[in-house]
Amino acid sequence: MLSAISLGIYEFRKYLVLSLMISLIAIPICDAMVIQRDRNRNEMYGEAFWIYGFSIYTMSDRELAEALPPEWGYNDGNHVLPEYLENVNYEYPVFGLIFFAIATWLYPGTGGLQPMWLNFLLVLVFNLNLVLIAILLREKLHKANWARFFFAGYFTYGLLMSAGGGKLEPIVDCLLLMSLVLWRENQNGKAMFTLGLSVQTKLYTAVAFPLMFLASPLSSVWFILSLLMTVVPVFFGADFGSLISHLFNLSSYSSYIVNPLYPGLAFSTPELVDNVVVSTYPWPPALIPLTIYAFFMLSTIKTYIPERREFEGKSFRMKLLTLRPFYLYLLPGILFVFRWVMPWYLYWLAPLVVLYDRDERARGYLQQVTLIGLLYMLGLLANWPYFWANPLPQFMEHFPYGLWTIGGLFLLVLLTGVAFVIWKWVFSRRSRLDEKAAEKRAAEMSGELII
Repeated sequence: MLSAISLGIYEFRKYLVLSLMISLIAIPICDAMVIQRDRNRNEMYGEAFWIYGFSIYTMSDRELAEALPPEWGYNDGNHVLPEYLENVNYEYPVFGLIFFAIATWLYPGTGGLQPMWLNFLLVLVFNLNLVLIAILLREKLHKANWARFFFAGYFTYGLLMSAGGGKLEPIVDCLLLMSLVLWRENQNGKAMFTLGLSVQTKLYTAVAFPLMFLASPLSSVWFILSLLMTVVPVFFGADFGSLISHLFNLSSYSSYIVNPLYPGLAFSTPELVDNVVVSTYPWPPALIPLTIYAFFMLSTIKTYIPERREFEGKSFRMKLLTLRPFYLYLLPGILFVFRWVMPWYLYWLAPLVVLYDRDERARGYLQQVTLIGLLYMLGLLANWPYFWANPLPQFMEHFPYGLWTIGGLFLLVLLTGVAFVIWKWVFSRRSRLDEKAAEKRAAEMSGELII
């Protein structure tokens, strides 16, 4: 895998330079224009880990901010979750905590440049992800439109998650993509162990485990061994109650429902007063996204169901493995199940498109991901009395400059264009110089006189 990564970095070095230039431009602009609560919160918990150890899992954000020295500046309201999540303790799995703990140890001292240091580390991981995707897609990146569409979409998503949000997603994806590269190299044990680390950063990549298990059941031992990283801290004070509440849709995580795809809104949309549910009411238009999605799936699912002849002569395990395209195609529908789905969750499962062998299936999978994104926006309109009164105003508080944030976006686009022009000029000039040098060497070899 390291050889493949090294070769990929060398092959795409010109484009990685441009990506890094854009990322470094985006970091200070986004830091100024967006309150990156997840990054700030992880920074606080990373610093606190060296004081309280794994017992920080039993503390809410505000409890921890008040317990830490006031001069550290964590009690400013921007390092804690919004008020409607004030009872939530730290819920990210252990590997994510360890990443931020090490990052804050490498760059100690709160405030100042430390937040942007965290963004920078995530940017490096995001750019590594681009290389891993290129390795997995190989020639499809040059030949298939769906591959280029996915790559462009992931670039935008990854840039927002790393430079713009300081979130854990780039690390989760990096470990997932590494496990897929290792799997293709038939290093099944290492792939399972790496996937286990990914799941212990955020849980959603666990959907890849059944496929790897069916292909090589014995290698799952390494997945289980990796889970010791989460099991052992339980004996040192770690408590994952908030994570479990989040996973199982419990209202103890939040009384808010921020997923406009969630069908439960049709039967009991909450009416909130001061972040407390005072009553519920039926709102049938909430079923519009699910209805459209059901019709779409019924009209497209046939492409992903294997034909009978594909099962003939195979063992039960191999028959299940034959259903891989069907299983993958059903996965995005999980987003309809959970009460808490933020906009960036919609691209969580997109990287699994690299597991498709046939272009038409990969294209259809991306079409489904795109449709769900559009239905998410439609759901905001269909449920407008609830979302416009509660979740959306809370979400917009992350943009302290309001509409002026659009100005920051235009500045980012402008500077990106300038960076592209400079990048193009530098590499075009270097290419011309390389061509002249090659012509000179060829002339010398042929015995021509060079003046």
